[in-house]
Amino acid sequence: MISNRIKEKDMPEVWSEFYREGFFGYGEKGDFQYFSFWHILPILILIAGIILTYIFREKIANSKHEKTFRFILGCVMLLAEFGFFWRLLYVGPGTTKLHTMMHKLPIQVCEWTCIFAVLMVLTENKHLFDIDVTVCLTLGVSALILPAVILDSGPKYFRYYQFWLEHIVPIYAVFYMMFVKGFRYDIKKIYKPIIFLFILAGFSMLANYYIPEANYMYLQGDALGEAITSIIPSNQFARFALFTAITLLLFGIEFLIFFLVRYFKKKKESDSERLMENN
Repeated sequence: MISNRIKEKDMPEVWSEFYREGFFGYGEKGDFQYFSFWHILPILILIAGIILTYIFREKIANSKHEKTFRFILGCVMLLAEFGFFWRLLYVGPGTTKLHTMMHKLPIQVCEWTCIFAVLMVLTENKHLFDIDVTVCLTLGVSALILPAVILDSGPKYFRYYQFWLEHIVPIYAVFYMMFVKGFRYDIKKIYKPIIFLFILAGFSMLANYYIPEANYMYLQGDALGEAITSIIPSNQFARFALFTAITLLLFGIEFLIFFLVRYFKKKKESDSERLMENN
């Protein structure tokens, strides 16, 4: 199959009539820089939110407004997800004949983890948590490290805020459900995110095959700019095979981290109990 990767030299200078116009436009090349202040700031906000939620977890859990807070959290994620498509209705799908709304279908990992997170916080659904706790804390975190899709959209543009809300709030929601609602990561449930990713990849590969220049799940190549998956070949099936291997590796690293955290937590509790017995 011929790769659908679009080379930068083949891109028109102006991607659409709205390219440089206004807050909702497509932005300017190089407007966002990796590891700049505007890259690090949302990540720091996410970390601060997670830490504060852990510190005040009992107060939040016992608050009469806890359910209301989860409702607000769900609405924020829902608006972030819908905001992506509402914006496209205004600015258009992007490039000229190479891109139409058929290239913006909701067949991406981040979109579905965000949707799952909305339903998770509103319904306290453990099955959706089992998917998001694995996918958000591996693939979701990797997207924060090199967010190639917003290289043209810094803080002057709506797309910048929509991207960060769509990516960091589901990650926060996972920690919220762990700290406040007592949900736990269970390695025995690892089959759920794997099945989810295989189903989504199946739809993505079909869409990439039948829609010219489509690139769902980036199986045909990366977004413009360096990304975590830049090391993977552009052949769709090769990318899927290596994507699967890398994803399973990330899942294994996540399991190791959770295992070590629980091990040292139990060890600390055992040491405390032993100390109290000796006293």
